[in-house]
Amino acid sequence: MKSLIAFLSIFMLIVSVNAQKKTSITGSFSSSTTHTSVILENYLEPALFSQTTQIKDNKFYFEFDCANEDIFKIKVNDKNFVALIIKPGDKIVLKLNPSKINENPDIIGSVQSKRIYDVENKLAGIQSSQDSLNTLYSKTAQTDATRKKELEDNYMLLDNQKNALLYNAIKPNIGDLANMFFIERLNFDEYYALYASVDSAIYQKYNYNKAVEGLHSKVISSKTTAIGSKAPEIKLPTPEGELMSLYDVKGKIIIVDFWASWCRPCRMENPNMTSLYADFHEKGLEIFGVSLDKDKSSWVKAIADDKLIWHHVSDLKFWQSEAAKLYGVGSIPSMFVLDSDFKIIAKNLRGEQLRNFVAQRLN
Repeated sequence: MKSLIAFLSIFMLIVSVNAQKKTSITGSFSSSTTHTSVILENYLEPALFSQTTQIKDNKFYFEFDCANEDIFKIKVNDKNFVALIIKPGDKIVLKLNPSKINENPDIIGSVQSKRIYDVENKLAGIQSSQDSLNTLYSKTAQTDATRKKELEDNYMLLDNQKNALLYNAIKPNIGDLANMFFIERLNFDEYYALYASVDSAIYQKYNYNKAVEGLHSKVISSKTTAIGSKAPEIKLPTPEGELMSLYDVKGKIIIVDFWASWCRPCRMENPNMTSLYADFHEKGLEIFGVSLDKDKSSWVKAIADDKLIWHHVSDLKFWQSEAAKLYGVGSIPSMFVLDSDFKIIAKNLRGEQLRNFVAQRLN
């Protein structure tokens, strides 16, 4: 009898421990929803983990085994999702807006997830102010130089506020996975020490995460692409399927432009690039576009639609692009400016900064 009681006690203890290790998410919507189900999946690699549950009475529930702390998302469709940092054993409670579930989500049980959206809300406020300044700038007469300068100065003040917000979100929590939502929004060269600190703090813990792996590659490769060093060779297929080498491009200034058809900031930057090319190509400017597309037809269509009449290559491997890895590219657009000997003389200049740099070299 005593043996049976002892056995049952051990059995119940094991069941209790296993139950405690289960990770759960209890969710509800702040108003009525027409959605019938929600999906929980790994943020970058859905093939590793994906689970669907039904919505009943505006509520849903997930219970699952979580192998590692990682970045997940809960989505009702590919454009309507909320990001979550989840670790084994978490008991997370969510209250979501059904029309836009990443808008002010109420999150209990995941400090890192909550911090992501606390910071995002503040960033959205700064972005809204910058958008207003851009609208005013576009409506200001070119002859009103004083007003334009005032607007530019105010924009830069907001940009500095954004950078300070990101820095202060990252620095005290240097080893958090949530930093992967913030770090790439800071200029790599200006904040290299912070990038290196984040990489040092998180790579050993989270090297199974693709974003962490990409950050690590970027930090390591930064030595290869430092200003003053020779740009690594890139040899990839053109849209016509022929291999083209960066080292075959001849120009006094060569811009290696990492972009993609699906990248909105890249497409917004393209008119600046076409104007720059038109003004300086005859003086020795060449552009070598490296696309992070995965669909050839989308890539070719974007080249035609945006009138990008310079050199283009891609291995169509998306973020697994061999050239992007070699250059440590973790976000796009990303640009490297080379001289005629393929020495890197500037990085990640855009808009007027890039134009002024090229003009100084070629005029």
